[in-house]
Amino acid sequence: MATQSSVRISNQELMIEYLMKNGETSRAQLAKDLSISKPTVSLNAEKLLERELLIETGEGLSSGGRKPTLLNFNYDHKIIVAIDLNRNQPLIALSNLSGRLMFSTRLEMMVTESKPFLIQRLTTAINELIISHAYDMTSLGAISIAVPGVIDDVNDKIFANPQDNLWTDLNLKKVLTEIYHVPVLMKNDISMAALGVKHYGLGKDYEDLLYVSAGHGIGGGIILKGELLEGKRNFAGELGITRLNGDKTLEEQISSSAIVERIKADIKLGQVCKLSLDQPLTLKEIKTAITAGDEYLIQVIKSSAKILGNAVANIALILDLEAIVVGGVLSEVGDLFITNIEERVQQIVPFDVKVSTSNLGQEAGIYGLLVIGKSFILNHLIE
Repeated sequence: MATQSSVRISNQELMIEYLMKNGETSRAQLAKDLSISKPTVSLNAEKLLERELLIETGEGLSSGGRKPTLLNFNYDHKIIVAIDLNRNQPLIALSNLSGRLMFSTRLEMMVTESKPFLIQRLTTAINELIISHAYDMTSLGAISIAVPGVIDDVNDKIFANPQDNLWTDLNLKKVLTEIYHVPVLMKNDISMAALGVKHYGLGKDYEDLLYVSAGHGIGGGIILKGELLEGKRNFAGELGITRLNGDKTLEEQISSSAIVERIKADIKLGQVCKLSLDQPLTLKEIKTAITAGDEYLIQVIKSSAKILGNAVANIALILDLEAIVVGGVLSEVGDLFITNIEERVQQIVPFDVKVSTSNLGQEAGIYGLLVIGKSFILNHLIE
């Protein structure tokens, strides 16, 4: 049997959900649309106004009597700080409960920096981001963090490649919880990018999709029936450590660093191309040379794309996917990379799968973090 308290909570949740979906309205309209009595709506509205969960936004139109006072959800009731620990350049972003990316800043970190100094720099950046945009620290509702690697939820430890070990031993969730006294949510970076693509990017129209990040590492995030699939051990989507051909992992074959090392080795062996070992060999230079028609580099990118195409096509077959969205620095090499992935998928998969390049760039993970931060706060607003 429903208690008076549970009915009150249910009514307040309905009112908040309505206002978030439909925008400002009057108490009378809330009562009509939600089939709740006017006195009940008025009583709950006062409670929510006292808690600053709702705000009064002005007067509405009147059909002859007193103009009604309009109510709306207070999106600034709490704010979310999202941190994408992207190797040595963490991106820190701020949002209110609208889930809209409002402000962001990027830090430059060095592997040689001490752990206390890393924490100090990170927290200073968080504090400055909050205060400089006219919020106070009591407004902070949650911190969500994306990390490279697999997260052990029991011990809050991160298992990552040595190249991503800047943050792995910091126990960042515990440290930030103790500093800010708010819930700290920690997730895999590629999983968060997949969630961002689903809610804010090219994945909006699909219920079953794969986001694959091709860059310093190779990783995947899986969305099934509109929900993120993480797996019991949070290993779902760990494409980089799969093996398709021989003993080498996918990451050892076609990550950006593996491709660069392959090109360097071939040049040393006498391969002729438009690049030279006398200059820094980066993806930017590779893209420029490909645009200039370097046939050797075109074949390197084509063969890498084919390998990745094999991997994602297999996943599309196993999970019956509708779409594959590709992000990461390799997707920025040009149409050559994505086109050859698409061609390979079409050759292998007997049904239509949309293959595209992510339109969220390096902010995909941040958008996913905003999704989980907002969801967590909203689920705990009325208790």
